[in-house]
Amino acid sequence: MLGPAEYRKALEAARDEWHSKNHPFFKTWAKGELSNEAMRAYCQQHYNFVSNASRYSGIMYGLCDWHDARVLLLENLNEEEDPEERHVDLLARFGMALGMTFEESRSAPDLPTTAALKDFIINTLMMKSVLEGIATLTIGLESQVPDLYRPLIDPLRNVYGFTDADIEFFTLHVVADVEHGDAGFEIIINHSTDERDQQMVIDQVRAAAMKRWFYMDGLWLQYVEGRQWYPASAPAAA
Repeated sequence: MLGPAEYRKALEAARDEWHSKNHPFFKTWAKGELSNEAMRAYCQQHYNFVSNASRYSGIMYGLCDWHDARVLLLENLNEEEDPEERHVDLLARFGMALGMTFEESRSAPDLPTTAALKDFIINTLMMKSVLEGIATLTIGLESQVPDLYRPLIDPLRNVYGFTDADIEFFTLHVVADVEHGDAGFEIIINHSTDERDQQMVIDQVRAAAMKRWFYMDGLWLQYVEGRQWYPASAPAAA
C-alpha cells in the first residue's frame, strides 16, 4: 500500500495524463487567440455542466457518512447556491460580456460530449463507491480548475478587454478550487484503506480526467475546427 505522499503523487499523475490544461482549446485561449464564438460556446456548455454541480454534491452528501467529506460537500453546495453570488450566475455574467443575453448563456443544448460527461458523473455517483464518487468530483475534475483558469486571467483582461467583474467566475475558481482540491486529496487518502482502494481510485481519477478532455474535444471540433463531427440530423443531445 502506498504511503500518503506517494498515493497523492499517483493520483496527480493519473489526473495529469488527461489534464485539460494541455488541451488545444485552453492552450489557444491562453494565447488570446480563441474566437468570441468559441468562448460563447464554452460559456454555454460549461453552464450546462456546472449548473448540475450542486446536484452532484447533494447526491454525494446523501450517500456519504464521512464527516470530513460531508463538510466539504456542504461547503461546495453552499458556495454553488449562494443567493448573492451563485457560481452559474457569474458564468452567465461572462456570457453577457461576450454579447449574449442571460437566457442565451443558459439555454443551449448539450453537445454529445457535454452530455457524456454529465452522464459519466451521475453514473459514477449512483453506481460506484463513495470513494470513486468523491475522487471524481474533487480530484478528477475540481482539482484541475485552478490550472485551467490561471493562464486565462491575463489574456481575458489584456487581450480581450474584459473587466474584473466580467471574469469573476474564473478568478474566484482559481482560488476556491485549490482549497477544495486539496481537501479532496486529503479525504481520499484518509479513507482509502488498502491497495485495492488505492488502485480503484487512481483508475477512477484517470477516467474522470479523460471524460473532461473529451468534453473539451467537442468544443474544439465544433467551434474551433468547425467540423460537423456528429450527425447533422442530431445537433444536440436529448
